[in-house]
Order: sequence, then structure tokens, then C-alpha cells
Amino acid sequence: MQEHACFSHHNSQQGQALLLLVVVMVIGAAAIFYGFSTSSNLDIEKDKKTAAALAQAKAALIGYAVGVNFFSGTPRPGDLPCPDLNDSGSTGASCGNAAGTTGQTSRIGRLPWKSLGLGDLRDGNGERLWYAVSRNFKFNSRSSCATAGAAGCLNSDSRGTITIRDTSGNVIHDGTNPDPFTPSGVIAVIFAPGAALKRQGAAAAQDRSCAGGSCSAAGVCLSSPASNTAKCNPANYLDAVTGVEDNADFLDSSNANGFMHGTIRDAGGEVIVNDRLITITYNDLMPLLERRVAAETLNCLIAYASSGTNVGRYPWASVDVTTFSDAANTLFGRMPDSLTQTVASAPGIMPVAWPSTFPSGCSRTQGTWWMNWKDHVFYGVADAYKPGASAPAGCPTCMSVNPPSATVDKQVVVIVAGKRLAGVAGGQPRSNTTEQQTATNYLEGGNHLHPAFTRQSSSAAFNDTVVYK
Repeated sequence: MQEHACFSHHNSQQGQALLLLVVVMVIGAAAIFYGFSTSSNLDIEKDKKTAAALAQAKAALIGYAVGVNFFSGTPRPGDLPCPDLNDSGSTGASCGNAAGTTGQTSRIGRLPWKSLGLGDLRDGNGERLWYAVSRNFKFNSRSSCATAGAAGCLNSDSRGTITIRDTSGNVIHDGTNPDPFTPSGVIAVIFAPGAALKRQGAAAAQDRSCAGGSCSAAGVCLSSPASNTAKCNPANYLDAVTGVEDNADFLDSSNANGFMHGTIRDAGGEVIVNDRLITITYNDLMPLLERRVAAETLNCLIAYASSGTNVGRYPWASVDVTTFSDAANTLFGRMPDSLTQTVASAPGIMPVAWPSTFPSGCSRTQGTWWMNWKDHVFYGVADAYKPGASAPAGCPTCMSVNPPSATVDKQVVVIVAGKRLAGVAGGQPRSNTTEQQTATNYLEGGNHLHPAFTRQSSSAAFNDTVVYK
């Protein structure tokens, strides 16, 4: 029997390691770096080291967000760590939830390389990397995702909130996201600070010392806040252009205070910005998250069909986005939270609840990841594998997914909806219950029509992630 995109909970660590390796290879080959100098062989070697460090850091952060263990506690697929504020190498205990300046001061700091499982990454000038994260993708603290689609949920409709400018001051990533169909804001930024210089308007060069015994023997800043120590003050590493941008701070959802990259000189030819940066965008991260959610959901279904006294059958789907309860004789819809009608169809045979131990994420009461994604996950079961009291007879009363073929041989199909698409009729609105109830506001290519489904390359008219068994 053919299976696609399914990995067991037992080998999830191997799968995550493979995913990280792929990400490293892809990003290492495709990363774009801005404004590197080529004036001498020494500069070239420094630039190469900086480029490699930035690419490795980006890959590690993406791997962290995609591979996060969300089966217990509160982590969500896509969560990124808080920055390291005291140069300990470890993530900060929290990074503020405030929308203004207070919140941002804890969302910019050094890359927490120890927490990411990295070596002590340095740029070409021997400096540790810095890092900033959007409030929509940070782990702690954040608004709670109390109901599907509410503020604080992280899913395909989430957006980065950080603005990026080019060397001329032009906005190239807008953190205000004015277009609901184009996720422009950046999710995270990694900086190589380069050599110390005199910031524009400053009286002296950047001070990166631990003067006055303000650091431990290991170099960890001891002041509170840590930025009171020169070594942990972002202004001593990240640069500014007066009236344009200051890389030492930022505001979420603002196109007036973000970050800028590249070598910038003042009117006299003096270098005033030498920060190199690389970004994590929506397109870097979200497709990988959607694949993870699809695979884990399929694992849950397979675990259900294999558990207890079940005879290899799957539950009824849900058509109610307010209760997410299963509905008798429903072969396609959302994944159900409760299984009352499923159990009633085969009393004493079908399990009364999702598995709580394998994988633990199937339980709707464990962890919070499911609340974040439940609006976006659809599910189809073949007629041959619907609830019943005897072992399924098997196909041909099954489903098809084309490609790979129109063959009717699929037991179960999971579809994770991507972001809204302007190229689909109506723009796929999802702001109220009526709109959320309409499957075509999430799915494309006829994927709301059971039992024939399709997989296509992502385009302006299709972005569903489809997995099956």
C-alpha cells in the first residue's frame, strides 16, 4: 500500500535532522548577501566567512522553527527563540509582547548559538552574530491562541512584521504588510556586525568592552539590563544612518523603523554602515511548516486507525468550524476534535478519542499546536475506510491524488491550506464563520471535491499541501 509524506513519531528526530541538512544545502546554495567588499584578498576571505556564518545561522533558525517539539507544552510549529541578551550564547528567558519600543528591546540581541546547537559562529571580523525576531513568531511571551483564527495563532495566515531597506533607503520588505496576499514583512533578521566604527552622529567609535568589571570571567554581561554593559549594547555593534534607519532598534509593523543592509558611506566617503544581514521571510519558512503540520496530522490518523480495537478505519470528518465535532456520513471536511458520531457508527470498535501517547500531539488537550492550525487542515477518508465494525474490504472504493496518478487507491488524504490567494475568485476571505465554513476559501484545484484530489506546484492559483496514505 502506498504511503506519502508520512514519518513515524519514533524517527522524528532523524526526519528533523534530514530536514535541517536539506535546508542548509538549499540556503547555502541560494542565500543572497548584500554589499560585500572585494577590495583585497583579505576582504574576500572575511566576506566568505561572514557569508558562511550568516547562511548557517539562517538554516539553524529555520530548522529550529520547523523541528520544534510541539507535542507537549505551548510551542507552536514556527516558534523562534528569543535573542541572547547577555552574550551567554543561550536564548533569553523571554522577549516582550509589547507593540512599542519596550517590546522590541528584548527582541534584538545576539544569536543564541548554544540554544540552536551551533558552534560559536563569528563573522569575518571575529564578532558574534546578532539577531532580531518578529513578535508574531517569537516563542515567549506571546498572545494565546485561544480559538482557531484568533490573535496569537501561528499558521499560514501569519505574517512577519519587520521592515528592511536597501542601501538607498528604499523599503524592500514592508513590515506593515499592506497587501493581504503578499507577506512582505520579515520574520527574523541575522546580522554580522563587522568591525567597530563611529556611528553617524556619535562622538566616539563603538565601544565593545566589559569596562568596570561588568562581565563575568566567561564574558557574560552582568548588568541589568545587559545593554548597560557596552559589550551587550546593540548600538556598539549595529549601525545607523541619521534620519533613515538605526539598526540597533526596530518597531514591529512599522515601515519607518526597521533595518538596512550593506556598506554605506557618508558624503566624505567614511563608512557609517558595515552591517551585513540575511533575512528569514515567509517563503523561507511557511511552506516547510505546512509540510510538517500535514505529516503530523497524517501520523495522527494512521495512529488512530492502528489503535485499540480499531479495525483499520478512520473517523468521520467535521463540517462545523465552531465545534469541530465529527458528522455522521461525512467523508470530507476538517479534522474533528470529538468523535461521538464516529463511535456511534461502530460502538465498541472505533476508539473514543485520538491517541494520547503515539503520537502525543494527536490529543487535542496536549500542547497548543492544533488550535493554531485547525482552520487550515482538511481531511478526506475513502468510503472503504469509513467508520464501521469490520475490517475494511479495501479499494476500489477509495480516493485518488493526481499526481502521482488518477488511480483510486488512497485510504486517507490530508490537505493543509496555504495563505489566501488573490488569483482565486473572491480572494479567499477568512474573517468570519461563514467564510471559514467555505472550503474554497482555503483549497484550490477542486480539492474540496471528494474523492478526487490534486497536487500541483505552488502558484498564484494553488498552494495546498497534500499528503496521503
